[in-house]
Amino acid sequence: MADDRIELFVGLIETIDAPGAVDACRRLLSVDERIRADRFMFERHRRQYIFAHAMLRLALSQAAPNVAPTDWSFGAGRYGRPFVAAPATSTALHFSLSHADGCVACVVSGHETVGVDVETVSRRVAPLSTALRFFAPEEVETLRGLPEPAAIERFFDYWTLKEAYLKARGFGLNLPLDAFAMQVSREAIEISFKPDIADDPHAWRFSLCSPSPSHRLAIADGSRAHGGLPITRNSWPFQEAAE
Repeated sequence: MADDRIELFVGLIETIDAPGAVDACRRLLSVDERIRADRFMFERHRRQYIFAHAMLRLALSQAAPNVAPTDWSFGAGRYGRPFVAAPATSTALHFSLSHADGCVACVVSGHETVGVDVETVSRRVAPLSTALRFFAPEEVETLRGLPEPAAIERFFDYWTLKEAYLKARGFGLNLPLDAFAMQVSREAIEISFKPDIADDPHAWRFSLCSPSPSHRLAIADGSRAHGGLPITRNSWPFQEAAE
């Protein structure tokens, strides 16, 4: 895979959870990943974890076909961001992984500052009260001016975009969500920062999509590539896992 793009992989659990699928995917995981999967209290969370981490291994092996999905090993950075620890590849590979109830997603790129987040859109959420606790004032004001259906949609736009940015920066939750604000319009998606945040808003490109009517997905691209890196969407490569 060239380092001039973002490879996006998305899988809806209801379409990939065929007979034998979870066992085939579990075989791709490391011993530590299997142990962690088995610790989940609820079966749906266990399966979601297995599918997400198998997808990541398959996605990396699509980018580096000479590496088997079982051969990848991972480390974690200062704030817990996972990275490829081994094996070494001709082009450095970076990734971001996300999963929500019913959906798993990851991105793979030659650029480190790329992040993805997927969330389940809940109509039961109270967008304004949650935004008042976590979001920037300008985002709260935008939500105040929208009728409830549109406010819920915009709330999840903000939430996924913010999470994707934090993942791309590798900060986890160590940067407050109200330290930066998203502006979403038909023309563009932009970001702004409080004065004490050392980042350049012009360095970032963002995209939004809906993998299903009940899921929202955002990608943050801090590569500084002119116009942003092109994004290639890949369906779940489960055939490889089932072989």
